[in-house]
Amino acid sequence: MKSFGSLLLFFGIGSIVLNLAGYEFSFLMWIDNWGEMAGWAIRGTMIVAGGVLYFLSSTDEPEKEATEAEQTRPALPQTVPQRCCRRPGGERQGGCEHGAQDQQMRLRA
Repeated sequence: MKSFGSLLLFFGIGSIVLNLAGYEFSFLMWIDNWGEMAGWAIRGTMIVAGGVLYFLSSTDEPEKEATEAEQTRPALPQTVPQRCCRRPGGERQGGCEHGAQDQQMRLRA
């Protein structure tokens, strides 16, 4: 909503500036079809609505960004068990209790 509000602000203010110079955005030429006063009212409404959307959404953004960051943050790795049961070639010795934990950690990564 913040970006939509900033677009409304930009085009509202830009429309006023261009109108004073005798120009208009091509997609906003319809504004003056209902008369000069209605055109100014629409431009003013664009600016007010854009400002309201921009400033109201800016107060919600930090909370939203924090929640999104928490949701997308990768899980912290669990402590890696000691490799006491591995032989130099990487094979496990009999009676290894770490095998299930290692397998779970590989699946999570």
